[in-house]
Amino acid sequence: MGRENHPKIIKEFGGEYGTPALKRYVDGIGQLLSKTSERPDLKFTFTVLNSDIVNAFATAGGYVYITRGLMALADHEAQLAGVLAHEIGHITALHHARRHGQSILANIGLAAVGILGGREIAKVGQLGATTLLQSFSRENEYEADELGVRYLSRVGFDPTAMAGFLGKLRSDSRLSALRRSESPDKVDQFNYLATHPAPAARVQRATALARKKNVKNPMTARDIYLSKLDGLLYSNDPAEGFIRGQDFLHPKLRFAFTVPDGFNLRNSNKAVYALGPNKSRIIFDRAGKPVDGTMENYVGRVWGSKMRLRDMETVRVNGLEAATATTQVRTNNGTFNARLTAFRVDTKTIYRMIFLTAGADTNGLTTGLRRTTYSFRRLSPAEASRLRPLVLRIVSVQRGDTVGSLARRMPYSDFKLERFEVLNGISRNDRLRRGQKLKMVTAN
Repeated sequence: MGRENHPKIIKEFGGEYGTPALKRYVDGIGQLLSKTSERPDLKFTFTVLNSDIVNAFATAGGYVYITRGLMALADHEAQLAGVLAHEIGHITALHHARRHGQSILANIGLAAVGILGGREIAKVGQLGATTLLQSFSRENEYEADELGVRYLSRVGFDPTAMAGFLGKLRSDSRLSALRRSESPDKVDQFNYLATHPAPAARVQRATALARKKNVKNPMTARDIYLSKLDGLLYSNDPAEGFIRGQDFLHPKLRFAFTVPDGFNLRNSNKAVYALGPNKSRIIFDRAGKPVDGTMENYVGRVWGSKMRLRDMETVRVNGLEAATATTQVRTNNGTFNARLTAFRVDTKTIYRMIFLTAGADTNGLTTGLRRTTYSFRRLSPAEASRLRPLVLRIVSVQRGDTVGSLARRMPYSDFKLERFEVLNGISRNDRLRRGQKLKMVTAN
């Protein structure tokens, strides 16, 4: 099953990532750890995925996956090794084999037991197999943590790296909650669908496991690891478009739009999502097939043919023909007011936006969402050529540098200091050493 689904998983996560040297580096660490496991003769395959989501997971047959987003978050080689060791632990403990016959790979990603567990994976599978997620127990995660610490110690890595990375994972989740205007304290609840599966108790348990291991001169290999990260693609791949604050810009397809303050943009290979207050959201995608006729005809007779549409209207948006209509839709989260808007860019291309708002919030959000509609525009070739991806650079601390002064160089409009702290695993009150190596996000 792992072999058959390997190409599908790679496609779902944007393809493989990295130079041949980076791939050999990750594979070398993984193979070394696997030889210390209880199944040293199993053929393991280690793959870096082209995704900025911080995640790692494993599937049956020795297939282990990490994302470039996870590599960016890890501080040194021992932390990366801790993640790989954890995933190897899931495989050697036969966590996948125990669930054979339950269609565990029915939804790509949902069956993958990873260091992040269910929440991020669920986003990929669109929450299509809740029962599969629930069947991955806390005991499975704890057992994989214990085995991971064992393999780290056998190789000579710092056994505290497992707990160290789980702590970073928790900090990253808390920051994500803040950016979504949610309470960061919720991440400590152990719930696969609603919270982050790296609660404080799991970090403490991994720390206790590490204390039982006696490793002489434990390795972290921080300088080597940071040298591998220099130039790593950060955030979105240029082929998928860029998120810049409240703006989404696609240099290849040459379009852009802006979402209201309070909405958090997320990108995938199927659609762009903007998550707002009280479960309001914006969903942007491209129509599957080109359709002749007016945009009003498309919205009414093609896209919304099975909906009870109201207030149909033809509009012009920055020179483009567009049409919009309203309706109501039922979701798992309740009934929402919906506005459908379609834009014709050329004879072959139609882009679409759906705005979903709860009844009590619709009036208050209408102005901001209308501005989003009229912000959609084509980018000129010159504008598109000036857009550059964000990359990770390794910088050396200079005299006078502080955590705050370095954080201000980050190319973000919000939470610059918090992002820099989480990325580097440091505090704003830490004193920096001249020559100290730190990670910095820059526009390439």
